[in-house]
Amino acid sequence: MLIADFIHAMEKKDYKAMSQCFASQCRLFDYCTPEGTPNFFVYGRRAMDMFYHNKFILGGLSVSSPRIVDERTVNFYISYGGIINHAVANIESYDSTTGLIKEMVIRPA
Repeated sequence: MLIADFIHAMEKKDYKAMSQCFASQCRLFDYCTPEGTPNFFVYGRRAMDMFYHNKFILGGLSVSSPRIVDERTVNFYISYGGIINHAVANIESYDSTTGLIKEMVIRPA
């Protein structure tokens, strides 16, 4: 299940595996950022790879306690540099050719 691959890669801080869950022309909207910081909007698999490389390696991003709800949704705790939020990620659309994630939204749970 693709949502499981996504969250397991996030838990391991494996930005390469995580970005491979997404179509080349994808969008990720993250509204679960720490208070006072801008939301994250990432467009394209290459940008996803670079963005999460920096967040995992330099920014202190980590994920814990995931609970997969269904094939499109996962609940988890996300920490940005020690600030923890309860989040839900939802796959909004898939690429019909590859089956990879085309659009994902991460919101506070």
